Amino acid sequence: MNEYDSEVATGLLEAAGFKVVGPLTQPSPPGGEGKGEGDADVILMNTCSVREHAEERVFSRLGMLGKIKRTNPDLIVGLMGCMVEEHKEKLFQRFPQLDLMVGTRNVKELPALIEEVARTRKQVARIRQDGISIEYTDLIHRRGKFHAWLPIMTGCDKVCTFCIVPITRGAEVSMPAREVFREASRLVGEGVKCITLLGQNVNSYNGRDVAGSVAGASSWAPPPGVDPPIRTDSRASRHAVLFPELLEMLCRIEGLERISFTTSHPSDATEELFQVIARNPKISRRFHLPLQSGSDRILKRMKRLHTYEDYKKKIGRLRELVPDISITTDIIAGFSGETEEDYQATRKALEEIRYDGAYIFKYSVRAGTPAANLPDDVPQEVKGRRNCELLDLQREISLEKNQGFLGSTVRVFVEDKSAKKENELLGRTPHEKKVVFSGSRNLIGSFRQVILLDIKNETFLGEIAPSPFPLPQRGRGWG
Repeated sequence: MNEYDSEVATGLLEAAGFKVVGPLTQPSPPGGEGKGEGDADVILMNTCSVREHAEERVFSRLGMLGKIKRTNPDLIVGLMGCMVEEHKEKLFQRFPQLDLMVGTRNVKELPALIEEVARTRKQVARIRQDGISIEYTDLIHRRGKFHAWLPIMTGCDKVCTFCIVPITRGAEVSMPAREVFREASRLVGEGVKCITLLGQNVNSYNGRDVAGSVAGASSWAPPPGVDPPIRTDSRASRHAVLFPELLEMLCRIEGLERISFTTSHPSDATEELFQVIARNPKISRRFHLPLQSGSDRILKRMKRLHTYEDYKKKIGRLRELVPDISITTDIIAGFSGETEEDYQATRKALEEIRYDGAYIFKYSVRAGTPAANLPDDVPQEVKGRRNCELLDLQREISLEKNQGFLGSTVRVFVEDKSAKKENELLGRTPHEKKVVFSGSRNLIGSFRQVILLDIKNETFLGEIAPSPFPLPQRGRGWG
């Protein structure tokens, strides 16, 4: 979601006449070309509060910018994102070099707020606490031509004790299905072929608008040439559109080749959702479903609303319906009260489920969360050991799973040129695994059959299949 917000902010600033030069980490060297932090007029950081390490990096960066500002007092330093929502004006007190704070629901005000700071030289904050932190705009500056982020809901109504999202992003609010469909259609009209649906708890999507009206209002007309996604006599016209139905609607957009989504919650991973994935090849064959712990005692302490057996049965059912599905997850090591027995239950979960990949982190207390009232009683050295052991175990499993793809020919979407070699291309498989292979740049934006020959650091090395394979017609999905 933060990456999408950054793209929106960049587009809005460029439309207002600002020149956005991208991430800057070093001052310009003497006689060097381009701008560094010492030359910029405004430096903005879009922040995250989910993990302590991310906040510490921002604090460190603010300290560095304070030194730069002593030699360039006209420099404007600003923060966007979740840290602003969490800490609010306290950041002004701690960092007097900070000029501007923009909340997640105020991104569209960014150009005007920068002008206000430049004019008044006073600290300015805009942090609205209500509404939805999603801006659909054609001014967005996407980093790639063929892929787009598309947020469909924000906030979370779950009560996970370790999570800061309900504080920083608020309660769940979903965009109306008609707006999501229209925005997806607009993106496809601009050449986008792959869309990633975003939400803090994306599969809890409920397409009822903020006023409470049903998403399938008959007064709305779809873009020219696109069939209406909802009939006025359908169930959707009388009830809210839920996530599985939204996916089916989007799969009908001609020219949209691939749909992925993140992040999901196990309690909203339903049979209906699995059935929709199974019958729609346009939907990504990667499913990210955070487990967090393999111990029922810790899951209850986290208020995750499921047991390990519940979770494992859902994974088994999804694999039954979609045998080639790639499953990834999130794991927290060293949560409050985690014993060695609890930790071993998590190890066993990784060994049993055999994820394609996992994001594994040491637990860090987030102020303001319910877990902040629990003792952080797992020693740091124990957290570190458990975290490293889980990472090592998952690397072995991921490598073994990836090696099972070697020698196969897969349909790959060519995303871009490789960042390392001029004559190489970067693509993604239906499971969203990266593939690098030689080829002409005019292949970018197309699908090609690629033989997977080797793997290096979780990136496959391949070559375009020598004989022509028939490709599915436009709009038929990944196949």
